[in-house]
Amino acid sequence: MKATTGKEAMQEGTARFAWARHIAVAALYAACYMLLRAVSVSNWSLPASLRLAALLFVPYRYWPAMIVGEFLPLGFISYICREEFGTTWALLAAIPPILPCAPVVAWFRRRTRLLQSEGRVDMALLLVAMLICAVLTTAGNTAALAVVQSPDNTPLQGVTLQIVFGYFLGNFLGALTLTPVMIAARGWLMGNTRLWLGHAMARGGLLRNAFVYLVPVLVALGLIGYAGSGDTMQICRIAMFLPVAWLALRHGWQGAAVGGALASIAVAFTASVVRDPYVIQAQAIIAFAISTLLMFGSRIARQSDVDLRDHLVKEQGLLLAQQGLYQEEQRLRQAAEALEHVGQSMRDMQNRLLDRLRHTLPANEERAYSRQAALAQHEMHRLTNALYPRAWRERGVPATLQDGPLAQAVSMTGASYKCVLAGRGLSLLAPDVHMTLYRLASEALVYALTRQSIRHVELTVRGGLTHGQRWAVMRMDCVRDALAGDTATATESWKKVMSLLGAAGLGVETIRERAQIYGGGVHVRETSAGLRITILLHDALRTMKPGAQAQQG
Repeated sequence: MKATTGKEAMQEGTARFAWARHIAVAALYAACYMLLRAVSVSNWSLPASLRLAALLFVPYRYWPAMIVGEFLPLGFISYICREEFGTTWALLAAIPPILPCAPVVAWFRRRTRLLQSEGRVDMALLLVAMLICAVLTTAGNTAALAVVQSPDNTPLQGVTLQIVFGYFLGNFLGALTLTPVMIAARGWLMGNTRLWLGHAMARGGLLRNAFVYLVPVLVALGLIGYAGSGDTMQICRIAMFLPVAWLALRHGWQGAAVGGALASIAVAFTASVVRDPYVIQAQAIIAFAISTLLMFGSRIARQSDVDLRDHLVKEQGLLLAQQGLYQEEQRLRQAAEALEHVGQSMRDMQNRLLDRLRHTLPANEERAYSRQAALAQHEMHRLTNALYPRAWRERGVPATLQDGPLAQAVSMTGASYKCVLAGRGLSLLAPDVHMTLYRLASEALVYALTRQSIRHVELTVRGGLTHGQRWAVMRMDCVRDALAGDTATATESWKKVMSLLGAAGLGVETIRERAQIYGGGVHVRETSAGLRITILLHDALRTMKPGAQAQQG
C-alpha cells in the first residue's frame, strides 16, 4: 500500500472538516427554519427573514448546504402529507423557496452595493430584494395550493386573489420583521467586537427606548383592543406603528427595524383565528408603514453620517488650529527666554564696561550711561514680558492675571484693577488655553480702551466642568471715566497698553475668531456706564477624553 504524504493527509483532513462545516450549516439552518415556521402563519411567514438574511450574509460556498437545510423539513412535511393533499402537491411543496431566491440575491450582492461598509445598507435595494423574493415565494405557494387534491382525488377550493395576497403579505411582512434587525445587529457587530446588545445600548439607547417605552405602549394598545369592541381592536392594531415612527425619528432605520419587528409581532399576537381579514388589513398597513419608515430612517442615517463627517472635519480643523497656536506660544516662549539671556549678557557687558571706564568718565556722564543701560534693560524686560509673561512662567495663570502685565497695563492708564478667580478646575486647563485667556484679556482691554476712557477694570475668570469637558468663562467689566475728555491722551494710553501687552489691537472680530478655535464665543455689551466683554473657551481637544469628545459631538 502506498503511504500517503503529509500534504495529502492535510488535504484529506481539510476536506473532511469542510464537509463537517457544510453539514453543520445545513443542520443549523434546518433547526432555525423549523423554529420560525412553528410560530408562523400564511400571512406572517418568519422563515422569509431567515432565508433572505442567510443569503445576504452567508458565503456562496455554503448556499448548497442551506438549500439542503431548507429542503429537509419541507421534504419531511410533504412526505407525511402526500396522501392528504396529493403527490403533485408534495413534489411542489418540497421545493425549497430559497432555490429561486438565491439567484436574485446573488445578483444584488454582485451587481449592487446593497450591503456597504461599516454596517450601512441601501434600504431601497433591500426592499426591492424583499419584494422579488416575496413574489417568487408566493408563486411557489400558489402553485402548490393550486394542485392540492383531497384523498378522493377531487379538487379543493380554488386559488383566490385574497389567498394570493395573504401569501405575498406573509412573505413580505415576514422578511420585514427580522431581516432589518439582523442587518442592524451585523452593523453593531462590525462596529465593535463586544456583545452587540451592550453596544446597541451604548449607541444612543436604542434598545432601552425600544423595551422601556415601545413595548409597554404596544402591550397597552393590545390590552385596550381586547377590552373594547372589534373596531377598537382594529384601531389599536393600526395605531401600533405610531411609536415605531417615534423610534425611527430618534434612531434612524435601526430604530424602524427594531420597532417594526416588535409592532409586527404585537399585531400577529392579536389574531384570534387563522387568516383573520382584519388582522391581514392591519398587517398590510403595518408593512407599508415599516417600509416607509425604513426608507425615511435610512435617509436620516445618511444625513447623520454626513453631519458626523462634517463635525469630524471641523473638529480636525480646530485641532490643527489649536496645535498651531500651541506651537506659536512655544516659539514665543523660546524667543522670550532667548531674549532674556541676551538681556542678561548685555547687562553683564554694560556693567563690566562701566567698571572699566568709571575712573576715566566724569560723574555726570557715568550717571547718563547708567540710566541708558537701565532703560535698555527695562525695554528688554518689557519686550520679554510682551512675548511671554515671566509671571506665567514662574507662578502660573492666577498670578499673571492678578498682578502681571495686565494689572500693570491698567495701572498705566490711571484706572483701578481687580481680578477674581472662581469656579473649579481653572488650573487644570491646557497651557495654551491659559495663554489664550491672557491674550484675549489683553486684546479685550485694548479694544475697551479704543472705545472709551476707563477708570476701573474688573476681570472675572470662572472655570468649570460639564459632561467631562472643562471650560472657562472670562468677563471683563470696564467702567467708563465720565470726566476724561482728552482724546489724544486716550489714544496714547491704549497704544502704550498695546505695546506693553504685545496685543495686536485688531478688534473684537479677532477676539471672536480666537475664541471659536477653542469652541467658544464672545459677547460684547456696551452701555453708557461702560463696556462688558464675555469670552467662553473650552479645553483643548487634545486633552479631552474620547467619551467627552463623543458627547460634544
